[in-house]
Amino acid sequence: MKHNPATPTPGNVLRKLALYGCIGLLVLYAAGVGAGYAWFRFVRKNDGVRLVDVALLQVGAIRRGIAAQHFANAGKERAAKNYQAAYLFYSAGVRQDPANIPGRLAAVEFLRAVGAGSLALGLLEEGLALTPEDERLIKPTFDFLLAAGRDRHALELLKQRYGAELSGPNSALLQRYEIAATLTAEGAPAAKKLLERRAGLLHDPAAIPVVARVLWETAERAKAVELQHNYVRTPAAVYADFALLAGWQITSGHAAEAVQTARNAVERFPRDLEPRVLLIDVLMVETPNGPAGQEAIAAYLRDFSARPEALAELAVLAGRKGWVELNRTLYEIGATRQLDLKPLALSYCDALVREARYRQIQAVLAQLEAQTTEESPPFMVQLRQRQVIVAAALGDTESVREFARRLATLLSRDADGLEGCRRLFGRLGIPDAVAELSGRAKPAAKPAVTARK
Repeated sequence: MKHNPATPTPGNVLRKLALYGCIGLLVLYAAGVGAGYAWFRFVRKNDGVRLVDVALLQVGAIRRGIAAQHFANAGKERAAKNYQAAYLFYSAGVRQDPANIPGRLAAVEFLRAVGAGSLALGLLEEGLALTPEDERLIKPTFDFLLAAGRDRHALELLKQRYGAELSGPNSALLQRYEIAATLTAEGAPAAKKLLERRAGLLHDPAAIPVVARVLWETAERAKAVELQHNYVRTPAAVYADFALLAGWQITSGHAAEAVQTARNAVERFPRDLEPRVLLIDVLMVETPNGPAGQEAIAAYLRDFSARPEALAELAVLAGRKGWVELNRTLYEIGATRQLDLKPLALSYCDALVREARYRQIQAVLAQLEAQTTEESPPFMVQLRQRQVIVAAALGDTESVREFARRLATLLSRDADGLEGCRRLFGRLGIPDAVAELSGRAKPAAKPAVTARK
């Protein structure tokens, strides 16, 4: 007997269509996920994106993975000195993941290293607007502003972000920055008055350095030294606290105490260069060119001979102090080790300034300029600053203006650096350079033309 297949009912047809549709959607979904993952992994070379992130459409995780890869690439390009590529990767990483604070800070550090201070500050302030209570951003932002001399801007930013009373979980930290900025921007009396309002800082151990600075500037120097001396004994003290105390002790005529402070800093930070340079400095103050200072220099060169930056660190001190022979020795050592001699040459020029050997400095700077490209902005800024100063010392007004114009071009995207140079030349009494950097220089007079007969 012949069996006839059952006639499909509408319900069965619909169920089969739904099944086939689901299978089709799953296939399309799997294909889309695979294509998306392949795109990120093999086309964009992004190892930070996981298959599960694409499958679950976790956009935030995907963006974080992309950003992580950008930051990693930025680090590689920076190490290879491909600074333009590094900048693009850092910028892309911050855009993809604005909440990535370590990545943002890495970008800031890079921008500062290449002389783009304004861009670095912009990233810090942008991050602070997103997470104003994150101490990881508070400290570098206000440290940057105070170091750059933008104390008034720091005060404005504090009020804008945290209100007049600076309330919140980081109020003590913010108040310390407020006192420090006020001391520089508005003077010691204003800072002392503010300190009286912020009386809680007097009982805050972390506030001792800034409180001591206010006392020092308001002629309560013995108390300031005592406070700072007690503070450097605490684990919280950093090298800058020792250097500040040693400077005060030298100013107060207590060179032997300054030497002990420097020795304490060396003991606290045995692997750091700065404390050893500080020790050399104060030993030379206590006994100029004495055997203790010479022994400290020899020990420094012996202990840190394997570190290329050690010569430059000591050369800066020698240049500031006018130790021409030591600068020459450091330059010769650098030449035998095939180091970058340009920073050592600049410090040598600084030492020559103390002996007013301006023609010799001019020749060295011209030689350095011939060996350097404009693609080294931080070094070129230092070179141009010295060219302006030397030209002014030689009375060459036209060269002052020309070098100042070139310096302004270098700093066209760095408002903080530009302002710092204006203040420097203002203190040194070089008004033509200040005018050029301010964009208000008078055009040079045209030479008279003698008519031909």
